[in-house]
Amino acid sequence: MTNPLPTMEFGGVTDFDAEAIHDPRTGERVANAMIDRENDEIDRRYGLIPRGKSLSGGNTLSPVLRLVVSSDAKDKIIEAAAAEGMSVSRWLRRTVEARLAA
Repeated sequence: MTNPLPTMEFGGVTDFDAEAIHDPRTGERVANAMIDRENDEIDRRYGLIPRGKSLSGGNTLSPVLRLVVSSDAKDKIIEAAAAEGMSVSRWLRRTVEARLAA
């Protein structure tokens, strides 16, 4: 099965609240909250609804883990997730689950 997502190239991290960047289609200033909403919509479209259906099943809340990494590791994780067209959370979850299944 081919990946339905287009290939993405990681271009770095931008703080949209600190930089004046405008959407060329609408002229609206882009803000971090707008990016977060669009990322949530992409997750919904591809089957992951934040604070939605439990990943554990049933009516239980999915457990949350906090991960502390170096700045270099964080940059590499963000880049790897972007290269596969995924949120960092989804990429980490799939990576961990694949390792546990091995």
